[in-house]
Amino acid sequence: MAEAGDGYERIMGLCREELASIGERDTERLCSVLLEREQAIGMYVNDESARQDEAFLDKLEQIRDMNAMLRHEARKLHQSLKDELLKLRRENKRITGYRNGAMVTPLGRSVVSRKG
Repeated sequence: MAEAGDGYERIMGLCREELASIGERDTERLCSVLLEREQAIGMYVNDESARQDEAFLDKLEQIRDMNAMLRHEARKLHQSLKDELLKLRRENKRITGYRNGAMVTPLGRSVVSRKG
């Protein structure tokens, strides 16, 4: 049963690491931790010695609650990134407007026509 406890502790450690990655906006590390956590949960759920543990359902509920918290944080990160991209798009449009307004169109040609 020590293996089951180790599996649970590994999952919760990965959840905390994933939560920290979301907070730091480190998407590269977030992807690797997410895949590792998914594998750890699969191994834990399929482990027969974990199922014999009396607190198995309680641990699964704690994992579910942690997943809900991670999902909430990920949605907040997604919304903040979306807001930043929209803000950047508006800023680019504003700067493009200034560029178009600042361009000087010549009043006459700089080359004199020989035909007169």
